[in-house]
Amino acid sequence: MVMSSGRLSAEQREAAEKQLCSCESSDWFWWFGDYNPSNSVASFDRLYRHNLTELYRLLQLTAPQSLNDPVSLGCSGETEVDGAMRRATE
Repeated sequence: MVMSSGRLSAEQREAAEKQLCSCESSDWFWWFGDYNPSNSVASFDRLYRHNLTELYRLLQLTAPQSLNDPVSLGCSGETEVDGAMRRATE
């Protein structure tokens, strides 16, 4: 709706589209889950929410308050390899 409203310049629309691509990258969603260590998940969670907030800013919209809350906390206990991705299953 914002993109077709005419209130954004061509440059602003291009910046918003580029930011949307960053938000839609498939790697973000891999990190969310209790099978990854919390320190790794926290970094990705924070950056993902930042990217979404930036998208709202570029669209000249108010970001929802819920973007201040973590999406995932990860595993608070020990994991096989802390700070790295989980091992692939065979």
